Amino acid sequence: MREQLVALMVGRSPERRYSVHRGYVEAIAAAGAQPVVVPAGPGIDLERTLKLTLMCDAVLLSGGNDVDPRLYGAERGGGEKDTDPERDQIEVATVAAAMESGRRVLGICRGIQLLAAALGGSLVPDLPSAGYVGHEEEEREGEPVHPITAEYGSAAAKVLAGTAVVNSIHHQAVADPGPVLRATAWSPDGLIEAVETDGALGIQWHPERLIESDPRHLAPFRWLVGQ
Repeated sequence: MREQLVALMVGRSPERRYSVHRGYVEAIAAAGAQPVVVPAGPGIDLERTLKLTLMCDAVLLSGGNDVDPRLYGAERGGGEKDTDPERDQIEVATVAAAMESGRRVLGICRGIQLLAAALGGSLVPDLPSAGYVGHEEEEREGEPVHPITAEYGSAAAKVLAGTAVVNSIHHQAVADPGPVLRATAWSPDGLIEAVETDGALGIQWHPERLIESDPRHLAPFRWLVGQ
């Protein structure tokens, strides 16, 4: 039986580079799978990308640029920062193809937001202007900063693996999970921290940056590869 492959979707950051936090790569490997880095953005062919991702056993939507609000029917100018509509387009198509073919999809940070937008949901484009504070703690990326409550028996509860506090590095979030996904975890101020449906899970925190201090945060990646 061959080693499992995980398509790791990445975007441009900074503008002239494709890059990904090493934590994603190391977490996938630690979960027993081989990461396949798949770039998404201008100049990247959609059909070739889908062919590559469907050669893999699962898909991980990584963090990065803000999701273009036009993807979920909103106007630009609501507080979103750098967007990459070309990446959005490729990743929306990837989500559809992966779910249709029965492959698991895990979205982290931007990934949960893209997953929600792809499946009919909507986002809060800028948390501070909407009255939410304390969620963009980049300087504390490797430490838990706020508690989280997950629905009993949900995939979100399982991937928390007994942890109750997570890190927080985002200024956007899911406002409405839409008709396919359901919200299953929340921060104390009521902000959605996880959404899920059969075979798809989105989480707002960054477990890949917490694994060194607490190995329990490897659980989302183990979920992704079916452990």
